[in-house]
This record gives sequence, C-alpha cells and structure tokens, in this order.
Amino acid sequence: MTTSTKLDQNGLKSGQAITIIVLLLAFLLESWLLVAFVAISQLLGALGASFAPYRLIYKHLVLPSGIVKPRVEADNPQPHRFAMLVGAIFNGAATVALLAGAPLVAWILVWIVIALANLNFWLNFCMGCWMYYQFNRLGIPGFDASPLQENAS
Repeated sequence: MTTSTKLDQNGLKSGQAITIIVLLLAFLLESWLLVAFVAISQLLGALGASFAPYRLIYKHLVLPSGIVKPRVEADNPQPHRFAMLVGAIFNGAATVALLAGAPLVAWILVWIVIALANLNFWLNFCMGCWMYYQFNRLGIPGFDASPLQENAS
C-alpha cells in the first residue's frame, strides 16, 4: 500500500524545461560545465535537497514571474526522484566522457536525456517513473511506491 504526497506538477515540468534548455546550450557551446550543472542539479533533486538548483529556480524565478501557476496533484515523489537520479547518472557519465576526450559518447548520453525530458515535457510520459513502477511490480527492494489508483466510485 502506498501513501501518496501532493506534488506540484508544474515544478516537475519546469525542471524538465530547464534540463532541455541547458543541455541544448551545453551541446551548442560544447560545454562540459553546463552538463555538469545539470547532473548536479538532477542529483540534488533526486536526493530531495531543499537547495536543489531546479527547485530554487522554480521557487524564486519561475513562480514569481507568473509564467506558470502551481498545479498540485496527488503523486508519488519516489518515481520522479528515481528519474532524476537516472538523468544525473547519464549526465554525470557524459561530463566524465567530455573531460576524458570522448565527446561522441558524451553527446549521445546528453541527447538521450534531452529526448526523454522532451517525452516527459510534451507527452507526459516519464520513462524513469515507468522504470520505477516496473521495478516495484517485480518486487525489487527499494522500489516501494505503487502507482496511484483512480478512485472508483
């Protein structure tokens, strides 16, 4: 049995948009620093850190600007944190590959993250969340949150 929390879905969408924009800039500028920034931001988000850069950007820039309003819904945070962890691992590996002189490997990893962030942003399909729930169904320890059930009346 899973207890859900309420999550701001527009906060998640903002993080996806930031990921897409910063990684596209990283590719265009060939910047390992921007890839590393995304990796660290995703890692801190996955850990639920109150000082995670995406959370701070959303709270202090996006919301006050009025670009979006909060859209709070019942949701499990664990699958989203797992998805951010997967992104952090890919972008961390890409950073290492860039520093090691393997740009082809690095940019393939970055483009996978860009593609998956776009899939989530535009089509509301979170591959990392889907993976998390598959691990949950398989009974893998640590993947304890089950998908939320619609209220049947």
